[in-house]
Amino acid sequence: MTIDPTFTTLAPIVISSLSLIVATVSFVMNYRLNKRDKERSEQLAEMQLRLHELQLQKEEQAAEKRESSKVEAHHVLVGLKNHYIRIANTGGTTVTNVTCECDDDNAPYAFIQDKEPFERLEPGESFDETVLFVSGSPSKFVITTRWLGTDGEEHSRDNIITW
Repeated sequence: MTIDPTFTTLAPIVISSLSLIVATVSFVMNYRLNKRDKERSEQLAEMQLRLHELQLQKEEQAAEKRESSKVEAHHVLVGLKNHYIRIANTGGTTVTNVTCECDDDNAPYAFIQDKEPFERLEPGESFDETVLFVSGSPSKFVITTRWLGTDGEEHSRDNIITW
């Protein structure tokens, strides 16, 4: 059995060439994967930074809300004909001496304020004042809520009520 001399000389060249091609393809693919991984790592780092900033902003807003006082008024319909104005502490601190007043020019028929001044209103608590509407009563009016915050200063808020 004789071995062809051209085969013995060409075989190492072909094997070397194939090895070089495989190594080149492997190098190019590895380079592209590393480049894509680097870009994705940078995008991930940016997203993490933005997420951290948003979380920090949310925590600051929550802390601000916990430290602020806010009293709002809303119309509440109980049953078919019982109308109330719900005065609620939506802030994060306890408020005292809560009152509300309605503009006389554009007011409902009767606004019965028998619970005012409400001495103390904890965060999330509310009380209801009875309001009567008749034909011709405005469907939109303003109620101004007033209260004393924990800082001892008087605060107020205009609330637009629609029914």
